Amino acid sequence: MKRVQEKLVVCALIISFGVFSQIETDHIPTISAELSRVEFQDHFYEALKHKALENYSKAIEELLLCVEIDPKESAIFFELGTNYFKSNQFEQAEFNFKKAITLNATNFWYKESLYNLYVNQARHEDAIVAIQPILSRNSNYSQDLANLYINIGNFSQALNILDSLDNRLGINLARDKIRTEVYNLSEDKDKRIIHLKTRVLESPETPQNFLNLIAAYCNINKKEEAFKTAKAFLLQHPKSHLVHTALYKFYLDSEDFDKAILSMKIVTTSNVVEPAIKVKVLNDFMQFVAKFPQYQSEFIDVSNMAIQEPPARSDLELANYHYIRKDYPKAISCYEKALKFDPNNFSVIKNLAILYLETNQFDIALKFTNQQIDVYPTQPILYLVNGTAKRQLNKLEAAIDHLMMGLDYVIDNSELQCNFYRELSISFRLRGNIKESEAFTAKAVELERAP
Repeated sequence: MKRVQEKLVVCALIISFGVFSQIETDHIPTISAELSRVEFQDHFYEALKHKALENYSKAIEELLLCVEIDPKESAIFFELGTNYFKSNQFEQAEFNFKKAITLNATNFWYKESLYNLYVNQARHEDAIVAIQPILSRNSNYSQDLANLYINIGNFSQALNILDSLDNRLGINLARDKIRTEVYNLSEDKDKRIIHLKTRVLESPETPQNFLNLIAAYCNINKKEEAFKTAKAFLLQHPKSHLVHTALYKFYLDSEDFDKAILSMKIVTTSNVVEPAIKVKVLNDFMQFVAKFPQYQSEFIDVSNMAIQEPPARSDLELANYHYIRKDYPKAISCYEKALKFDPNNFSVIKNLAILYLETNQFDIALKFTNQQIDVYPTQPILYLVNGTAKRQLNKLEAAIDHLMMGLDYVIDNSELQCNFYRELSISFRLRGNIKESEAFTAKAVELERAP
């Protein structure tokens, strides 16, 4: 145990020397000859050792002894501030960081530590003041300053900083996200539009600039301007698939259905459009066909043209669509693909099990539900499908066993319970047990008559 403690002390001292050397590289004055006495060094390095071991109160005690020896050494107050900060004594931490800065106004680490203290306490106004002297160190601090102005509601100042950074460093996705947040919070629709129009004029070769402007117009219900922007997008990028993610909506609104369908086909069969967008367009296409069934064949063409392995959500949406239309083979194919991407989706599992029965694939239904019962042993629908499949395969005794087992898991679902009774009645009758068969039929009839 003693040797372990000695090793910890050695490691702490190594860390401490590293910390102290880091401070020295930022022009902290070296301890003068008169302070190099053993007593000062012992207290200072003891403090560093205790800080490394997270024994902050003991580190503070040692540092206070150092202050008594030399109250003008800035490194001591920096270390005091650090230890107070780590022990959540924020007022003392602030005092000591400020004292260190007063004694050595050129040290970056002192100023950054005070800034971090204010950020940690969400003291945004103080953080804005504290960050000013370190802005030149890294452009990230200017970005932080923009966020601080957002926190206090000074949106115009935040935008000024973002504009300055964009002009100096170029467009940046992270800053664009901050800018979007500013526009959303300030609800300054005009500034957003002006900025996005400027982006389009300055960089028409960037498709996203058009999409951003279209979205902004749509958000303030200026659909005519949005449609004009989409047309300009098409002129600038006639081969772009992305433009059709916007155009199809405008074509639908203007009842130009042929163009709308063409745009939807381009989007849903594209290999560059994001999966989530393709799913949305597929949903819109389904809703369109529900209102105008004469275009049913067009949607079938789209689903047939879809890429071989579409994303899980589009598989699920297509499966549900085909299921409603009772196109069971296509529904099964899509559900199976969706299950590969999301094997724990019980809704898909349930629909697949039922569809295997509906399409007389009894062997597959039996094998499938046997596997799923191992995973979901209390789901009654799996037992119902399993028992029905066994009955169809003339495995009557096993069918009855599984049906009785599943019946125990039916809770507050009279329709499902009735289905179990009906299936048990059939199975007992096929086994020649007419008495049991009639008993379960009577239970089913009674349940159906119940209010």
